[in-house]
Amino acid sequence: MQLADMVSTFLGRSVDVSRGGLFVASAETRRVGTLLRVRVLGPRGEAVFAVGVVVRCFSDLEGSHEGALSPGMAVALTSTSEAWDRFWEDVSTTDGDDDDESSDDEDGA
Repeated sequence: MQLADMVSTFLGRSVDVSRGGLFVASAETRRVGTLLRVRVLGPRGEAVFAVGVVVRCFSDLEGSHEGALSPGMAVALTSTSEAWDRFWEDVSTTDGDDDDESSDDEDGA
């Protein structure tokens, strides 16, 4: 994923995505309150855009791996497009299918 503020553009990796926000793992983080433009590639290869604000920063988002830190940030989306909504529907439908199967297994069904 590509993120941009008023000064520069940088790369990140989405760790968790929801309709209203996302967690981004990135070597570059921004201060809380920074407005970001987010660009991701949808499942069909199309560019999908959203705008959000940094609401929290982490020095180690996913846990240390052999002593390496994985910084990141939480971004609350403030503006999305129809393309983002379609992207979210694709992501949530795929994730929802997996969740349904695992919940059945846990219930013993």
